[in-house]
Amino acid sequence: MNSITLLGRIGRDPETRTFENGSVTSFSLATSEVFKDKNGDRQEKTEWHNISFWGKQGELIAKYFKKGDPILMNGRLTYREYKEEGVRRIISEIVGKSFEFLPKSSGVAQNASEVVDNSNNEDDLPF
Repeated sequence: MNSITLLGRIGRDPETRTFENGSVTSFSLATSEVFKDKNGDRQEKTEWHNISFWGKQGELIAKYFKKGDPILMNGRLTYREYKEEGVRRIISEIVGKSFEFLPKSSGVAQNASEVVDNSNNEDDLPF
């Protein structure tokens, strides 16, 4: 069974692309894990995921979600291959199957901003 459940925050505004046979909405998702290292110090690790939702679900996400919003989603892991400047690249992507709206004050990844370098480049901020 290929099934993934993620709880995190949207890292960039969802973007929808329309094709002859439908539409796909894509965005990045940040999930965070807080743990203590062997010295007992609090550590936080943020993982980034490429997400896509097809059809009406994707359109709903594009309409109601924006960068920084929490989301609970289910989907399946896929891999895509492409060539960039003659170099073969493979990326992982999660194709969404279902999602849930969460209150914006849900506490999901509230501390993820501590992980990010506080430079002035807003494109690097997860929320």
